[in-house]
Parts: sequence; C-alpha cells; structure tokens
Amino acid sequence: MEPDPADMAALAKRLAAAADQLLLAVKGMDDLGWSTDSYNRSHLRDIASCLSSSAARITALQGGPGPRDDAPGRAR
Repeated sequence: MEPDPADMAALAKRLAAAADQLLLAVKGMDDLGWSTDSYNRSHLRDIASCLSSSAARITALQGGPGPRDDAPGRAR
C-alpha cells in the first residue's frame, strides 16, 4: 500500500518545521552557553540536518514543491 501523497507532504512540512525549530533552539543555546545533559549542540545540529534532508527526500519522491516553498514571505 502506497502512502497518501497528502500525508507525505504534511510529514515533509512537519519535518522541515521541526528542523527549523531545533536550529533556533540550538542558536539560543549557543547564545546562552547552555547545553543538554545528553546531546551536545553539534549532535542537535546533526539531527536538524537529518530532519531537513528527510523532508527534502520525501518532497523529491513526491515530485512536488519543497516543504518550505509555500512559507509566508517566500518569493516565488
């Protein structure tokens, strides 16, 4: 059974948004010199990159616009 393209597009958007939010959190951690007990900031950046790459792969497989292409303020 093939996944629903709309569900895959929604997943790609969630992955991209999660990556963006994680990178913002890491930037805040950098600014404040804060770190977690389990993951250093480099690991968190790697996770964000993985999420972003997964979103891009899903989008490429679906043949649609990128998960960020319809973001507010994005030039077309």
